[in-house]
Amino acid sequence: MGSDVFWLLIGAAIGAVGAILGGIIGGFVQGWAWYWFDQRRAAAEKREQWIQTTLEWAANGRKDSLRRANLQGADLRGVDLGVGHGGRGGEERADLSYSNLRRADLTSAKLRGADLTGADLRGDILRYADLAFADLRDADLTGADLEDANLGDAILIGTKLGGADLTGADLRGAKLRGTKLRSAKLTSANLGDAKLARAQYNQKTQWPDGFTPPPEAVKVEDESHVSEHAP
Repeated sequence: MGSDVFWLLIGAAIGAVGAILGGIIGGFVQGWAWYWFDQRRAAAEKREQWIQTTLEWAANGRKDSLRRANLQGADLRGVDLGVGHGGRGGEERADLSYSNLRRADLTSAKLRGADLTGADLRGDILRYADLAFADLRDADLTGADLEDANLGDAILIGTKLGGADLTGADLRGAKLRGTKLRSAKLTSANLGDAKLARAQYNQKTQWPDGFTPPPEAVKVEDESHVSEHAP
């Protein structure tokens, strides 16, 4: 009889401990889930605030910096973030450096002279966009649609353009030193006076009819091998 009581007490103790631990673990999991959802909600709200700020800047000519803005997936078709007829840029140009513009729609956007240094523009739609004189150093435009875009005199040093569609784009005078053009489509693009020193291309890069890559460009045979003819 005493043995039964002993095991009953042991069982009750184990049950109590299990209930306490279960409550602690359950509370932790529930707290983590709330935290995760709250962070996602806060990030979405912050992104909406950035988009609103960007549209206000474009509409009212505000000088707010958009550096490191989160504009992922934003609809910015036709937005004017350039410097108008100011040409090369200056104090009034949009500072979008290091911003997240991934998968944004910038069709016909005016980004003339804008600072897009280090910006994430992967998968963006930039058809007919005016990016003349824009600073796109080290920006990532992998897979972007730049068909008929104006990139005249743009700074594209170290820019990633792998798989980008540059059909009909104007690249006259653009600085493409070290630009990654692997599998890029440059059919009908205007490359007059473009600087292609150490620009990387491969067998799948589509150049304009009759265009021969200059010897200072680098042909990449695969991901690990670069031809030796470039300086």
